[in-house]
Order: sequence, then structure tokens, then C-alpha cells
Amino acid sequence: MNDRKQALLNTLQHRRKITIIMVLLISLGILTTTTFMGGGKEEVKATWIWDVEQIQENPEKTISFAKQQNVNLIYVHVSINEFSPKLYRSFIKEASKQDINVYALGGDPTWALTKNQDSLDKFVSQVKNYNRVVPEEQKFEGIHLDVEPYLLPEWKKDQNEVIEQWLMNTASVVDQAKANTELAVSGDFPFWVHKLNVPGSSQKVSEWMLNKLDSITIMAYRDYTEGTNGIKSIVTPLVDQAHQHNKSVIVGVNVIDTSEGSHTTFHGNEPGQMATELDKLENQFNDHGGYAGIAIHDYKHWKTNVH
Repeated sequence: MNDRKQALLNTLQHRRKITIIMVLLISLGILTTTTFMGGGKEEVKATWIWDVEQIQENPEKTISFAKQQNVNLIYVHVSINEFSPKLYRSFIKEASKQDINVYALGGDPTWALTKNQDSLDKFVSQVKNYNRVVPEEQKFEGIHLDVEPYLLPEWKKDQNEVIEQWLMNTASVVDQAKANTELAVSGDFPFWVHKLNVPGSSQKVSEWMLNKLDSITIMAYRDYTEGTNGIKSIVTPLVDQAHQHNKSVIVGVNVIDTSEGSHTTFHGNEPGQMATELDKLENQFNDHGGYAGIAIHDYKHWKTNVH
């Protein structure tokens, strides 16, 4: 066999070995077919479920809607006072069948204050204790916080003090949640959070949160993408900032009827308008490393709007 034929044979054998390795990695879930084929990242499409009666009555129906809308992440509310493990077990199991991740959602502005850290700790402990006793396909994949301390009267009195306590409680949640678990921790933030400074520092609160949390969801409540006050304009600073820190952000929009102005929600808009505007957003940030996807607030009102 001449040298040329031997080189060709060696090349073919090498490629065959690579192909076998790739197939094994894909079958083990270490490598996705999208990555193997050179495709881009899978973008997040999320929604919030605050009203747990929506999953109690018919979890299959809820998951069916989510799947139709290409949702792959759900933040579902967990009450520390009325927690029913059976309810979440069946819902997460159905979601798992459709490759939809479920995060435990907790929301309370007072959780920003250190005097209420016990309540926040109870929420995290409840989620972790639940995960310890259920099968893998029924576990929460993460914890999602909706704290919004700027709604507190204390925010107007001493904003820096509230921010300091908010950061302390957030750090505590992350440490507690990740102790001996693989839980992700994420949270909701206003689109102007990048304008807030960490007290006594030039660092922005958004940078601190991006470094501490696994992901953040921006409440970019507008019903149009383009323009000086549109979704793209108000989220670009955070998307760019996330990219600089090797993180990415999820952009949230609203479908709830609100008194904050018709421009802040897709409620009552023409059918298909939200899809059109979100397509524009996707096109604008399609190749941006700081953009992870979108989230619709919330499931109950989204479902009503669609139907």
C-alpha cells in the first residue's frame, strides 16, 4: 500500500472514531445534536404561573398549552404557608415528559429586608426538602425570586440601606440553595436595575446580580420592540452587560391588564401583535451572547389572550 492510500485510510479511520465518539456523547446527553451540527444555542421561552389552581385542576392541559407555545421553562409559585407536594409532583412530572424545566417561584418585596430573612430561608428549605424526597423527574430545577424591593415604603426613605439588605439576602439565598444541590437560582429585575449602584461602590446592582445568580429575567414591560422606549432600547444595556460578564438575560413582557399604561402590556392588543413584536426582538438579538430568550407574564392571562 502506497503512502497516499495509507494516509487516506488513516483519515477515514480517524473520522470514523470521531463520529462514534460524537454519537456516544449525544446519546449520553453530553452533546446535543444542535451543537454537533454547528447550530446555535437553544433560546429560552418561559412563563410565570402565580395561580397554582391552574395546575391543580388540569396539569396536562397546562403543559399542553406550554408545549404548543414552545415554552421550555416555567416559574411556578410555591407558597410557604400552603404547600402541597402532591400538586407539584404531578405537574413537574408532566412538564418533564415534554422537556420543560420548572423553577419554584417565590415573590415578596419584604424578602429584601434582613429582618424577614427567616421567611426567605423557609421558602428555600421547603423547595430543597421537597426535592430530597421525590424522584428525579419530579424535582424543581431551580428557584426563581420576584422580590421587587422598590415597592417598599423603605425604598423611598433609604434606598441604599434597602439595596444593601437586598444583596445580603440574595447572597444568603444562593448559598443556601446551592449547598449540596444543583439548583439554579434566578430572579426578576426591572429594566432600569443597571442604573442602581451597589452602596459604596461603582459596581452596578445588575452586575452584582449577574455575577451572583445563574440568570436574570428583565421585566421589559412594553408592547412594541422598536423605538426609543421600546423593548430593544430598554433592555440593550443589560443584554450588553450580561455578555461582558459571560452571562445572558431573559427578556420578560406582560399580557396582564394593568393601570400602568396600555404601552406596558400586550393585553387588549390586536391578535398576533405580541408574536410579531417578539419576532422582531428575536431578530435583533439572535446572535447576541447576552440574550437568552423571552418570558411571558403570566400564563393565566396569556392563555386567555390566545384563546
